[in-house]
Amino acid sequence: MSSRESVPGCSELSRLAGLDPSTVTKIITSLLDKGLVVEQGVRDADQPGRKSIMLRVSRDAAVCLAAEVGVESTRIAAGYLDASFEVLEEFPTPSGQDAFFRAFAERMEAVRESSGPREFCALSFSVPGMVEWGSNILKHLPHMGWKDVNLGGSLQRTLPWLQLPVFAANEAKLSLIAVMFRNPGISRLHSGVYVYLSQGVGGALLVGDKIIHGAGNTAGELGHIVIDASGPLCHCGSRGCFETFVSIDRVVKNYEERKESLPGRNFREKFRLLLDRSSSGDGEASDVLEEMKEYLAIGLSNLANILNPDFIMLGGVGSIFPAAFIRSASDAVAARALGPAGAELLFTRASPGIESAALEGATLMAMNHHIKKVI
Repeated sequence: MSSRESVPGCSELSRLAGLDPSTVTKIITSLLDKGLVVEQGVRDADQPGRKSIMLRVSRDAAVCLAAEVGVESTRIAAGYLDASFEVLEEFPTPSGQDAFFRAFAERMEAVRESSGPREFCALSFSVPGMVEWGSNILKHLPHMGWKDVNLGGSLQRTLPWLQLPVFAANEAKLSLIAVMFRNPGISRLHSGVYVYLSQGVGGALLVGDKIIHGAGNTAGELGHIVIDASGPLCHCGSRGCFETFVSIDRVVKNYEERKESLPGRNFREKFRLLLDRSSSGDGEASDVLEEMKEYLAIGLSNLANILNPDFIMLGGVGSIFPAAFIRSASDAVAARALGPAGAELLFTRASPGIESAALEGATLMAMNHHIKKVI
């Protein structure tokens, strides 16, 4: 563009952002000068007059490292300014925290060697548990047995050369951030419940357009809603917690106890196979999934009654449920919820799959902090 005195198409951005066109022009010019956005072709105008120059985020203007710590495996990825990412390393998650940080350090050394001169702006973690917001203290990762782990301190001991800002957040909260970034239909809603189904059940609560953390950073721990006081013992010490009925490891074990062991390297693979067997006519597989659906309806109808949200979204392995299962579960939740709570409720599955949402959210978290620093 030969002149930066005005930016074609800024009237449309001005309307969307509710800002004066001259203000939008200054902002876009600054972003172009910093290399954060680039011009990408010309779009024909809807009305006679000047054509609009199209802009896009410059993917490589910033690169972060994003780590998804899972109960069974951990992935390290390079995340880019446009929220895309590429997985660089993956390894089985050790059960002990000391063993984990040693394994993580080894893989980070490999990333360092393979990345050459490439500079990273931050290191962002997605973890399956409670994080003290703003301090990077991993308060409780129940399925891993970690409590009050100082993430920054642990990284300094095992990776003394690493001089990057470090951020951490719960996997469900980061997944909801990714969904809202990618899904315009959800981003226009103001309240919702994101349910992260995996080994255990996590969650994120959107209230008044904000993700709620709670006084003790435990808001959204949906897995420990008690739905049967005489039910199975949960690792948290209570009985009959929501996740003792609907976590994928419990559902897989139910099937294996009734019929046979499922092949697979981990519970995610086994659960995928369970879904396939159900769709192929395996009666036992269909039965355990039907039981899972009924318990989901009990827990989620309670949330619908308490919060009256605009939407409930199933993420994690919930994102791979067949459409028929989602429709049936939606009907079951609506039937159990009080009339007004279920009548307008959008019950859906997450659009980013289990393989992308948490890492994409971790990338967005890192880039949000980076952009605040450079603009």
